Amino acid sequence: MKKKSSIRFYCLIICLMYGRKVTGSELDLTYTTEVQTNFRKEGKWVNLLRLDYSCPLGRNFRFSFSSISIAETRQDPLVDDMQGFSNIEEKNLPFAPAVLGLEYRTSRSSLFLGIRNVNEDYFTSPCSSFFTNSSCGIYPTLSANYPLANYPKSALGLDYKLNYKDWTMEVSVYNGTGHQALAGKSNVFRFSPDADGVLGLSSVNYRKNDSEYSMGAGIHRGMCVGDETGVEEAGTSPQQKRMTCVLWACVEQRVCKRGYALLQCSVRPSVEGGCRSYAGAGGVVKCDKVSFGFFLDYADYTTAHEWAGEVTCRWACTSRVTVQPAIHLIRNSNGNYAAGLLRMYYVW
Repeated sequence: MKKKSSIRFYCLIICLMYGRKVTGSELDLTYTTEVQTNFRKEGKWVNLLRLDYSCPLGRNFRFSFSSISIAETRQDPLVDDMQGFSNIEEKNLPFAPAVLGLEYRTSRSSLFLGIRNVNEDYFTSPCSSFFTNSSCGIYPTLSANYPLANYPKSALGLDYKLNYKDWTMEVSVYNGTGHQALAGKSNVFRFSPDADGVLGLSSVNYRKNDSEYSMGAGIHRGMCVGDETGVEEAGTSPQQKRMTCVLWACVEQRVCKRGYALLQCSVRPSVEGGCRSYAGAGGVVKCDKVSFGFFLDYADYTTAHEWAGEVTCRWACTSRVTVQPAIHLIRNSNGNYAAGLLRMYYVW
Protein backbone atom coordinates (compact mmCIF):
# COMPACT_ATOMS: atom_id res chain seq x y z
CA MET A 1 0.00 0.00 0.00
CA LYS A 2 2.83 2.38 0.93
CA LYS A 3 4.69 1.54 -2.28
CA LYS A 4 1.61 2.29 -4.42
CA SER A 5 1.07 5.57 -2.57
CA SER A 6 4.69 6.58 -3.18
CA ILE A 7 4.44 5.83 -6.90
CA ARG A 8 1.18 7.76 -7.30
CA PHE A 9 2.53 10.69 -5.32
CA TYR A 10 5.75 10.78 -7.35
CA CYS A 11 3.81 10.67 -10.64
CA LEU A 12 1.60 13.54 -9.48
CA ILE A 13 4.62 15.71 -8.69
CA ILE A 14 6.33 14.86 -12.00
CA CYS A 15 3.18 15.82 -13.92
CA LEU A 16 2.96 19.07 -12.00
CA MET A 17 6.62 19.90 -12.70
CA TYR A 18 6.51 19.21 -16.41
CA GLY A 19 2.99 20.46 -16.93
CA ARG A 20 3.74 23.87 -15.50
CA LYS A 21 6.71 25.29 -17.36
CA VAL A 22 6.61 28.86 -16.19
CA THR A 23 9.18 31.59 -16.01
CA GLY A 24 11.15 31.37 -12.78
CA SER A 25 10.70 27.64 -12.22
CA GLU A 26 13.76 25.71 -11.04
CA LEU A 27 14.54 22.00 -11.33
CA ASP A 28 17.70 20.39 -9.91
CA LEU A 29 18.81 16.81 -9.48
CA THR A 30 21.76 16.01 -7.20
CA TYR A 31 23.36 12.58 -6.96
CA THR A 32 25.69 11.94 -4.01
CA THR A 33 27.61 8.68 -3.81
CA GLU A 34 30.32 7.57 -1.41
CA VAL A 35 32.45 4.52 -0.69
CA GLN A 36 33.25 3.91 2.99
CA THR A 37 35.90 1.78 4.69
CA ASN A 38 36.90 1.02 8.27
CA PHE A 39 40.43 0.05 7.15
CA ARG A 40 39.77 -3.53 8.27
CA LYS A 41 38.82 -5.05 4.92
CA GLU A 42 35.21 -3.94 5.29
CA GLY A 43 33.48 -1.44 3.03
CA LYS A 44 30.15 0.07 2.20
CA TRP A 45 28.58 1.94 -0.71
CA VAL A 46 25.98 4.66 0.05
CA ASN A 47 23.93 6.60 -2.51
CA LEU A 48 21.63 9.60 -2.16
CA LEU A 49 19.48 11.04 -4.94
CA ARG A 50 17.75 14.37 -4.30
CA LEU A 51 15.29 16.17 -6.55
CA ASP A 52 14.45 19.86 -6.01
CA TYR A 53 11.71 21.73 -7.84
CA SER A 54 10.08 25.12 -7.29
CA CYS A 55 7.89 27.41 -9.35
CA PRO A 56 6.15 30.75 -8.80
CA LEU A 57 2.41 30.84 -8.20
CA GLY A 58 1.47 34.43 -8.73
CA ARG A 59 3.41 37.44 -7.53
CA ASN A 60 4.46 36.43 -4.02
CA PHE A 61 3.73 32.72 -3.72
CA ARG A 62 6.01 29.84 -4.64
CA PHE A 63 5.47 26.07 -4.69
CA SER A 64 8.42 23.94 -3.52
CA PHE A 65 9.01 20.21 -3.63
CA SER A 66 12.08 18.11 -2.76
CA SER A 67 12.45 14.36 -2.46
CA ILE A 68 15.22 12.00 -1.39
CA SER A 69 16.03 8.38 -2.24
CA ILE A 70 18.69 6.37 -0.39
CA ALA A 71 20.39 3.09 -1.27
CA GLU A 72 23.27 1.34 0.51
CA THR A 73 24.94 -2.05 0.17
CA ARG A 74 24.74 -3.03 3.85
CA GLN A 75 22.46 -1.94 6.68
CA ASP A 76 24.83 -2.17 9.65
CA PRO A 77 27.40 0.61 10.25
CA LEU A 78 31.11 0.00 9.71
CA VAL A 79 32.17 1.44 13.09
CA ASP A 80 30.48 1.68 16.49
CA ASP A 81 30.27 5.48 16.60
CA MET A 82 27.54 7.52 18.28
CA GLN A 83 27.36 10.68 16.18
CA GLY A 84 27.65 9.14 12.71
CA PHE A 85 30.71 9.93 10.59
CA SER A 86 28.63 10.16 7.38
CA ASN A 87 25.78 12.65 7.12
CA ILE A 88 24.09 10.82 4.21
CA GLU A 89 24.15 7.27 5.60
CA GLU A 90 20.68 5.94 6.37
CA LYS A 91 18.67 2.79 5.76
CA ASN A 92 17.46 2.05 2.24
CA LEU A 93 14.63 4.40 1.34
CA PRO A 94 13.07 4.32 -2.16
CA PHE A 95 11.31 7.66 -1.81
CA ALA A 96 10.50 10.26 0.83
CA PRO A 97 9.49 13.91 0.59
CA ALA A 98 11.88 16.40 2.20
CA VAL A 99 9.96 19.55 1.24
CA LEU A 100 6.40 19.99 -0.01
CA GLY A 101 4.47 23.20 0.44
CA LEU A 102 3.76 26.83 -0.35
CA GLU A 103 5.95 29.81 0.44
CA TYR A 104 4.92 33.43 0.66
CA ARG A 105 7.75 35.89 0.01
CA THR A 106 8.18 39.62 0.43
CA SER A 107 11.29 41.76 0.08
CA ARG A 108 12.34 41.10 3.68
CA SER A 109 10.52 37.99 4.85
CA SER A 110 9.17 34.58 3.88
CA LEU A 111 6.57 32.23 5.32
CA PHE A 112 6.47 28.52 4.44
CA LEU A 113 3.64 26.10 5.23
CA GLY A 114 3.87 22.41 4.46
CA ILE A 115 6.19 19.41 4.77
CA ARG A 116 9.75 20.25 5.78
CA ASN A 117 12.70 18.99 7.83
CA VAL A 118 14.99 20.97 10.09
CA ASN A 119 18.03 20.44 7.83
CA GLU A 120 16.53 22.72 5.22
CA ASP A 121 16.80 25.84 7.37
CA TYR A 122 19.06 25.25 10.37
CA PHE A 123 22.76 24.29 10.67
CA THR A 124 23.38 25.08 6.99
CA SER A 125 26.17 27.66 7.24
CA PRO A 126 28.99 27.32 4.64
CA CYS A 127 31.72 25.91 6.90
CA SER A 128 29.38 23.56 8.79
CA SER A 129 28.06 22.20 5.49
CA PHE A 130 31.60 21.58 4.24
CA PHE A 131 32.23 18.59 6.52
CA THR A 132 30.86 15.06 6.05
CA ASN A 133 30.13 14.15 9.69
CA SER A 134 26.55 14.22 10.98
CA SER A 135 27.08 16.56 13.95
CA CYS A 136 28.05 19.46 11.71
CA GLY A 137 24.65 19.08 10.04
CA ILE A 138 22.64 18.96 13.26
CA TYR A 139 23.93 18.88 16.82
CA PRO A 140 23.48 15.59 18.74
CA THR A 141 21.78 17.49 21.58
CA LEU A 142 18.84 17.62 19.15
CA SER A 143 19.22 14.56 16.91
CA ALA A 144 20.04 12.10 19.72
CA ASN A 145 17.35 13.32 22.11
CA TYR A 146 14.23 13.85 20.02
CA PRO A 147 12.39 11.94 17.25
CA LEU A 148 12.28 15.19 15.28
CA ALA A 149 12.01 15.85 11.54
CA ASN A 150 15.69 15.20 10.87
CA TYR A 151 17.05 13.67 7.62
CA PRO A 152 15.60 11.51 6.18
CA LYS A 153 12.35 12.25 8.03
CA SER A 154 10.09 15.28 7.62
CA ALA A 155 7.07 16.76 9.34
CA LEU A 156 4.25 19.18 8.79
CA GLY A 157 5.31 22.61 9.95
CA LEU A 158 5.50 26.36 9.62
CA ASP A 159 8.72 28.31 8.98
CA TYR A 160 9.11 32.10 9.09
CA LYS A 161 12.21 34.15 8.18
CA LEU A 162 12.75 37.89 8.60
CA ASN A 163 15.75 39.66 7.06
CA TYR A 164 16.92 43.10 8.16
CA LYS A 165 20.25 44.34 6.78
CA ASP A 166 22.85 41.82 8.03
CA TRP A 167 20.47 40.09 10.43
CA THR A 168 18.18 37.11 9.91
CA MET A 169 15.64 35.88 12.43
CA GLU A 170 13.93 32.52 11.96
CA VAL A 171 11.11 30.82 13.84
CA SER A 172 9.74 27.34 13.05
CA VAL A 173 7.09 25.02 14.46
CA TYR A 174 6.93 21.33 13.49
CA ASN A 175 5.02 18.24 14.39
CA GLY A 176 7.07 16.85 17.29
CA THR A 177 7.83 13.53 15.57
CA GLY A 178 9.24 13.19 12.06
CA HIS A 179 7.93 10.63 9.56
CA GLN A 180 8.76 9.51 6.02
CA ALA A 181 5.72 7.54 4.85
CA LEU A 182 3.07 9.04 2.57
CA ALA A 183 0.18 6.97 3.93
CA GLY A 184 -0.84 5.19 7.08
CA LYS A 185 -0.86 6.36 10.67
CA SER A 186 2.74 7.60 10.69
CA ASN A 187 2.75 9.79 7.57
CA VAL A 188 4.45 13.12 6.87
CA PHE A 189 1.12 14.98 6.65
CA ARG A 190 0.29 14.10 10.26
CA PHE A 191 0.00 16.85 12.87
CA SER A 192 -0.85 15.43 16.27
CA PRO A 193 0.47 17.43 19.25
CA ASP A 194 -1.08 15.03 21.76
CA ALA A 195 0.54 11.91 20.31
CA ASP A 196 3.69 13.30 18.62
CA GLY A 197 4.38 16.43 20.62
CA VAL A 198 5.40 19.81 19.18
CA LEU A 199 8.87 21.07 18.25
CA GLY A 200 9.73 24.76 18.09
CA LEU A 201 13.04 26.12 16.78
CA SER A 202 14.28 29.69 16.64
CA SER A 203 17.58 31.29 15.64
CA VAL A 204 19.19 34.69 15.15
CA ASN A 205 21.94 35.01 12.52
CA TYR A 206 24.33 37.87 11.79
CA ARG A 207 26.47 37.99 8.62
CA LYS A 208 29.20 40.54 8.03
CA ASN A 209 32.45 40.61 6.02
CA ASP A 210 32.10 36.98 4.94
CA SER A 211 31.71 35.84 8.58
CA GLU A 212 28.61 34.39 10.20
CA TYR A 213 27.40 34.22 13.80
CA SER A 214 24.28 32.45 15.01
CA MET A 215 22.56 31.35 18.19
CA GLY A 216 19.35 29.48 18.65
CA ALA A 217 17.07 27.45 20.86
CA GLY A 218 14.76 24.49 20.48
CA ILE A 219 11.77 23.58 22.63
CA HIS A 220 10.07 20.20 22.48
CA ARG A 221 6.86 19.40 24.27
CA GLY A 222 5.50 15.87 24.47
CA MET A 223 8.42 13.69 25.59
CA CYS A 224 7.59 11.15 28.28
CA VAL A 225 9.43 11.11 31.58
CA GLY A 226 12.53 8.91 31.32
CA ASP A 227 12.13 8.50 27.55
CA GLU A 228 14.45 10.18 25.03
CA THR A 229 13.34 8.36 21.88
CA GLY A 230 9.73 9.43 21.52
CA VAL A 231 8.35 5.97 22.42
CA GLU A 232 5.74 6.24 25.15
CA GLU A 233 5.90 3.99 28.17
CA ALA A 234 2.85 1.91 28.97
CA GLY A 235 0.34 3.77 31.09
CA THR A 236 1.84 7.21 30.51
CA SER A 237 -0.63 9.98 31.34
CA PRO A 238 -0.69 13.46 29.75
CA GLN A 239 0.49 14.93 33.08
CA GLN A 240 3.74 12.91 32.84
CA LYS A 241 4.76 14.52 29.58
CA ARG A 242 7.17 17.42 29.85
CA MET A 243 8.77 20.29 28.00
CA THR A 244 12.54 20.35 27.38
CA CYS A 245 14.87 22.74 25.59
CA VAL A 246 18.19 22.88 23.74
CA LEU A 247 20.47 25.88 23.27
CA TRP A 248 23.19 26.29 20.63
CA ALA A 249 25.62 28.79 19.13
CA CYS A 250 27.88 28.77 16.08
CA VAL A 251 30.66 31.11 14.89
CA GLU A 252 32.24 31.10 11.42
CA GLN A 253 34.94 33.74 11.52
CA ARG A 254 37.00 34.75 8.51
CA VAL A 255 40.59 34.97 9.78
CA CYS A 256 42.40 35.68 6.53
CA LYS A 257 41.74 35.95 2.80
CA ARG A 258 41.09 32.23 2.34
CA GLY A 259 40.86 30.91 5.90
CA TYR A 260 37.88 30.49 8.24
CA ALA A 261 37.59 29.35 11.85
CA LEU A 262 34.56 27.33 12.98
CA LEU A 263 33.29 27.06 16.56
CA GLN A 264 30.14 25.23 17.68
CA CYS A 265 28.55 24.49 21.03
CA SER A 266 25.22 23.21 22.30
CA VAL A 267 23.76 22.24 25.65
CA ARG A 268 20.60 20.53 26.84
CA PRO A 269 19.83 21.70 30.40
CA SER A 270 17.64 18.67 31.13
CA VAL A 271 19.95 15.72 31.83
CA GLU A 272 17.58 12.75 32.26
CA GLY A 273 19.12 10.98 29.28
CA GLY A 274 20.58 11.28 25.80
CA CYS A 275 23.20 13.83 24.79
CA ARG A 276 23.75 16.54 27.41
CA SER A 277 26.29 18.77 25.66
CA TYR A 278 28.30 19.13 22.46
CA ALA A 279 31.25 21.28 21.35
CA GLY A 280 33.27 21.42 18.15
CA ALA A 281 36.05 23.47 16.55
CA GLY A 282 37.78 23.46 13.19
CA GLY A 283 38.97 25.40 10.23
CA VAL A 284 38.46 25.65 6.47
CA VAL A 285 40.81 26.96 3.78
CA LYS A 286 39.14 27.82 0.49
CA CYS A 287 41.15 28.00 -2.73
CA ASP A 288 39.91 28.38 -6.30
CA LYS A 289 38.76 24.81 -6.95
CA VAL A 290 40.10 22.96 -3.89
CA SER A 291 39.17 23.50 -0.25
CA PHE A 292 40.64 21.87 2.86
CA GLY A 293 39.21 21.45 6.32
CA PHE A 294 39.71 19.86 9.74
CA PHE A 295 37.23 19.47 12.59
CA LEU A 296 37.26 18.06 16.13
CA ASP A 297 34.20 17.64 18.35
CA TYR A 298 33.16 16.20 21.70
CA ALA A 299 29.71 14.86 22.60
CA ASP A 300 28.78 14.08 26.20
CA TYR A 301 26.03 11.52 26.76
CA THR A 302 24.58 10.48 30.11
CA THR A 303 26.05 6.98 29.79
CA ALA A 304 29.00 7.58 27.44
CA HIS A 305 31.07 10.18 25.60
CA GLU A 306 32.75 10.51 22.21
CA TRP A 307 35.59 12.42 20.58
CA ALA A 308 35.50 12.62 16.78
CA GLY A 309 37.92 14.22 14.34
CA GLU A 310 37.71 14.75 10.58
CA VAL A 311 40.20 15.82 7.92
CA THR A 312 38.77 16.42 4.46
CA CYS A 313 39.19 18.26 1.19
CA ARG A 314 36.81 19.08 -1.64
CA TRP A 315 37.78 19.40 -5.30
CA ALA A 316 35.43 20.89 -7.89
CA CYS A 317 36.50 18.84 -10.91
CA THR A 318 33.96 20.43 -13.25
CA SER A 319 30.92 22.66 -12.95
CA ARG A 320 28.84 19.52 -12.23
CA VAL A 321 31.22 17.10 -10.49
CA THR A 322 32.80 17.52 -7.04
CA VAL A 323 34.95 14.94 -5.26
CA GLN A 324 35.51 14.86 -1.48
CA PRO A 325 37.67 12.33 0.42
CA ALA A 326 37.60 12.36 4.24
CA ILE A 327 39.34 10.58 7.12
CA HIS A 328 37.56 10.17 10.49
CA LEU A 329 39.18 9.26 13.81
CA ILE A 330 36.76 8.35 16.61
CA ARG A 331 37.22 7.55 20.28
CA ASN A 332 34.29 6.74 22.55
CA SER A 333 33.33 4.57 25.49
CA ASN A 334 33.16 1.53 23.18
CA GLY A 335 36.68 1.84 21.74
CA ASN A 336 38.84 3.55 19.13
CA TYR A 337 37.90 3.58 15.44
CA ALA A 338 39.05 4.92 12.10
CA ALA A 339 36.94 5.35 8.97
CA GLY A 340 37.47 6.79 5.52
CA LEU A 341 35.16 7.78 2.73
CA LEU A 342 35.39 8.98 -0.84
CA ARG A 343 32.36 11.04 -1.86
CA MET A 344 31.30 12.41 -5.22
CA TYR A 345 28.56 14.95 -5.98
CA TYR A 346 26.99 15.22 -9.42
CA VAL A 347 24.51 18.01 -10.15
CA TRP A 348 22.24 18.04 -13.21
